[in-house]
Amino acid sequence: MKTLYTRIVLTVFMILLLSGAIALLVSNIAYHVWWQPTYSEKTEQTAQAALDYFETHTDGEASAFYALLAQTGYQLLVVRPDDDIDRYGGSFRDESLDADIIASVQDGERYDGMRSYPFHLFWLGLFDNEVVNTYGFSVDGNEGTDAVFIRPDLSAQIRELHLFVGLFFALLTGLAFILIALSTSLIVRPVRTLTEATRSVASGARPLNLPTERYDEIGTLARRFSDMVDSLEKSEGERRRFVSSVSHEFQTPLTSIKGYASELVIRTEGDARNYARIIHDETERLSDLTRQLLLLARLDESNVSLTESVDISASIKDVIRRHAFQLDEKGIAVATDLDETLVVTGDPLLLAQVWTNLLTNAIHASDDGGLITIKAYTADRPTVSIEDDGVGMDEATQARLFERFYKGDASRTGRGTGLGLAIVQDIVRLHGGDLTVESRLGKGSMFYVRL
Repeated sequence: MKTLYTRIVLTVFMILLLSGAIALLVSNIAYHVWWQPTYSEKTEQTAQAALDYFETHTDGEASAFYALLAQTGYQLLVVRPDDDIDRYGGSFRDESLDADIIASVQDGERYDGMRSYPFHLFWLGLFDNEVVNTYGFSVDGNEGTDAVFIRPDLSAQIRELHLFVGLFFALLTGLAFILIALSTSLIVRPVRTLTEATRSVASGARPLNLPTERYDEIGTLARRFSDMVDSLEKSEGERRRFVSSVSHEFQTPLTSIKGYASELVIRTEGDARNYARIIHDETERLSDLTRQLLLLARLDESNVSLTESVDISASIKDVIRRHAFQLDEKGIAVATDLDETLVVTGDPLLLAQVWTNLLTNAIHASDDGGLITIKAYTADRPTVSIEDDGVGMDEATQARLFERFYKGDASRTGRGTGLGLAIVQDIVRLHGGDLTVESRLGKGSMFYVRL
């Protein structure tokens, strides 16, 4: 896909080429309609004056006369009575000419090939150096009647002008293209800035260096964009405060409900106990959801301290130990390859939450008797990989995997909230890292945490 910069440069360049072609076509038509008869008439007058001079001031030595005429800036092709051909001045590109025309000129008729030269689309007849594009007349010399075909030798007459015009247009085209490229770059630069600003907003950051000081359409767009960002930030701030407040307010009544539900499970029997257990479990789910929402609100506000040294190996081992019951319940083995010297600076509780969420997801995705492999090592930076041999994911699921509240497989993740991986991504980004996944449907998944 072409960039806007490339499109503008190519468009302007094509306009230059098209304008040049149109200008050449119009000039050619103007020459053919108005200037060609005048040009032919001037050549005819010159030939007639030269012929009068030859007849009145020479002794009939034609060769010297032709050489003198060539020195004045003309090129001649002379057909002798014996059909020999002599050339004076510049050479012709094409010397083909009908024999009947040569014979008629030797008989005393005039040949006006310049006036009748046909129209060409993009080629001026003025510059077409052919014998058919000449003025022909006869000269009676000492050796008989010659057929003389004459036209101005433009290469001799305007050689310096030709070089000047060629250099001028070459420099004009080159400089025009360079200036077009530079000016287009200046035009496109603020558009690129706005493009980067949209990426910043999409990633949750505030765009910087918007060209709001301009007084053209770009400046107006930048100011409108800045206003939009302010509005979005205000709306997002209100949303976060609302979610945080509501989640915080929910925690107290949910704790009470869960406590009373636990008591009912103990004190009741039969269907009542089953109902109480359902109330307890659902309350636990709601409580877990509010805790995760509170954590997300905390992460959104970046209200965390990332100054502690975290032993990655010890942190991962502790998480595995806390999930031993879930692993044993499904008969899942965990293989580890942990660099014992790997230490990073960050928040130990948040990083433990990362391993917890990823390990929990791997357990849910794995079949009974599966294997989960966890590695911690240093490549270009500290890296932790968690791999399972479970159900895997298709590309559509991977594309939305880190969206909040998105569940790729409702049958397996029905107990979840759809916030686990979103929380993991926010925590990893907060630590200056990135989270990626490799997965194939039915082949398992591998998550990479690079800090």
